[in-house]
Amino acid sequence: MKKTASQKRGPAGKAKTGEKPCAEKVQRARSAEQRKVESELNMYRDQLEELVSERTLALELANRQLEAEIDERRQAEILQSALYQISEKASRTEDLHELYTALHGIISSLLYARNFYIALLDPSEQLLHFPYYIDEIDPPPGPQKRSRGLTEYVLRTGQPLLVSDQQVEQMAAEGLIELLGSPSNEWLGVPLKRGERTFGALVIQSYQEDFHYSERDRELLIFVSQHIADALWRKQAENDLMESQRFLAAVFNGIQDGISVLDRDLNIVQVNQAMERWYGQHMPLAGKKCFRAYQERNSPCSPCPSLRAIREKKPQRETVALFQEGAQRGWIELHSFPIFDHAGGVTGVIEYVRDITERKLLEERFIQAQKMESIGLLAGGIAHDFNNILGGILGYASWLKTNINRDHPFFRPVDTIEKSASRAAELTAQLLAFARGGKYDLRPCSLNSVISESLKILSGTLDKSIAIETNLNESLPTVEIDVGQIQQVLMNLCVNARDAMPGGGRLTIQSSVARLSESDARNQPEAKPGWFAVLAVSDTGVGMEDGVKGRIFEPFFTTKEKGKGTGLGLSMVYGVVKNHGGFINVYSEPGEGSTFKIYLPLSGKPEVLESDADTEMAGGHETILVIDDEEAIRQVAADILESYGYRVRMACDGAEGVAVYGSEGAGIDMVLLDMVMPRQGGRETFLQLKRIDPKVRVLFSTGYSQNEKVNEIMALGVQGFIQKPYQVKDLLAKVRAVLDGES
Repeated sequence: MKKTASQKRGPAGKAKTGEKPCAEKVQRARSAEQRKVESELNMYRDQLEELVSERTLALELANRQLEAEIDERRQAEILQSALYQISEKASRTEDLHELYTALHGIISSLLYARNFYIALLDPSEQLLHFPYYIDEIDPPPGPQKRSRGLTEYVLRTGQPLLVSDQQVEQMAAEGLIELLGSPSNEWLGVPLKRGERTFGALVIQSYQEDFHYSERDRELLIFVSQHIADALWRKQAENDLMESQRFLAAVFNGIQDGISVLDRDLNIVQVNQAMERWYGQHMPLAGKKCFRAYQERNSPCSPCPSLRAIREKKPQRETVALFQEGAQRGWIELHSFPIFDHAGGVTGVIEYVRDITERKLLEERFIQAQKMESIGLLAGGIAHDFNNILGGILGYASWLKTNINRDHPFFRPVDTIEKSASRAAELTAQLLAFARGGKYDLRPCSLNSVISESLKILSGTLDKSIAIETNLNESLPTVEIDVGQIQQVLMNLCVNARDAMPGGGRLTIQSSVARLSESDARNQPEAKPGWFAVLAVSDTGVGMEDGVKGRIFEPFFTTKEKGKGTGLGLSMVYGVVKNHGGFINVYSEPGEGSTFKIYLPLSGKPEVLESDADTEMAGGHETILVIDDEEAIRQVAADILESYGYRVRMACDGAEGVAVYGSEGAGIDMVLLDMVMPRQGGRETFLQLKRIDPKVRVLFSTGYSQNEKVNEIMALGVQGFIQKPYQVKDLLAKVRAVLDGES
């Protein structure tokens, strides 16, 4: 736009005179322009500030998102590290308590877990165990039955639970739980599961009022607990497996019988410690053929139970004799059990080996003892009946002999009858001794004294070609014995030794003390542990084979020529020793001589010397009731007693005797009672007599001699005992002793 003339300025820059002033206009124009520019500037400034603010906010949001991502990544790394540590600890740690401690530390690195415990449920016993328990207030609880606490609520529902103290009280008020233990500010428990089965719970709790677990803490503990549950389950399974393996190994090696595991080719795969002790001392057994390692054979045994078990697919059993250097050294009992695979095929066999050598020996000894017992019962029965027969013969012979003079024509025949009957009575006495029913007068005595007295007789009867040696223990304690019977034992052993040395030799008699342990006594079926005096008689004679040695104690068994032995000597030795509570060991080999060892229990009581006073034949005027089922015995007793002034009543059995005593008891001073009678025996008869008169005086008589049954009856109150057959002086002495109260 062109300026007008009126708007032109002069040189001085002033408006010319006569024109309108234009400075104000210019000024206003400038101000407007300036305001416009300022407005635009302000607008631009506001836009810029808004843009900067938006950019700043976006940057802050980006920073926050980045920090969150970094924090989440850090937490993920921490969680991943925790899970790795859980897995590593579970795989490397063998001790469960050490694992629980490590889990506590791992949980503590993730959230607040000062108060932490693990509860595991034993479903078989319905008990709750707390293998790990750390708490600021409550002590660790022991195993307890399931109740209705918070822990049981988690176990029962299988769901996690985060509750405050107010919520706990509300649950208790609703009957969902019971209040147990110290109240906490917050309680967080999660289940430990294997599949759908809840087997435990993991619990953390806080007693701080200003602390609260968040939902994130809950989710985190749930997530971690799943891995902990897997680790605990796996570790428990590993521990159970290891415990099972240790248990099986302990059982396998603890069995004292031998066990071998073989493959199909009879190669040894594994053995227990018993087999190692038996056969593996000089070489490793694994990989060897069983028949080479155990039997030193080049081929399997025939029959081989293990091969049969593999072939027939069922267990087998065999008793196998063991040989070493051509001689049998024992017996084993071999059981073979096939091992099956999943398809039913046999992959090998388990051999179960039991050494039955000792059992075999005990069985043989037991059979021998049973045989001897049976023979003893038979011998005792025969001796009893024979004694009843001899009772009449010997009794009348003895009575007649006391009533006739030596110049009487019948004296010699009667004397012969008495001596023959006495000899027969001695034979029955030997049979009774074998049957352990001998007539014994026990008293404490020195065994050395018995040996010394016997040697006085032996020295004059043995051949001069036999040297007698003694080796006596001078400090030997006493034994309680019947001196006459033990002397007879020693005499019989020495006579047998003499007969075993027809060309001369050495006879050795020894005494010693021995202590038998439990194991020693087991090798002798009739022996007992304890201290014994040992009488040993050894010879250098012909010895014995096993077949002869097994029968030497049988009655009437003899290796002597006909007419030179009765076969009752050693049977009497056997019976006497047994009846003294002892036993016999015999050592003998053909051509090596024999040794008989007699074991007698020690007494230790002071020695009692035997009286040599003669028995006076005194009679009396008392009334005696004779009860015996043998008519000859009744009659001979009556005749003897009446001839010496006694009055006699007789009864043929126990029932009649009780009836007689019941009606005439006031006039009967003593009862001579037989022990063995038909229908009603001596024991029952005695008890009935005692009911009639508690002070009844009874003298027992029997052909069985004084054995355990007699001692039992005498303990009931019987005053005396006499063995059939008896002579006049014996009967009179016993009757007088009972009547005078001296028995």
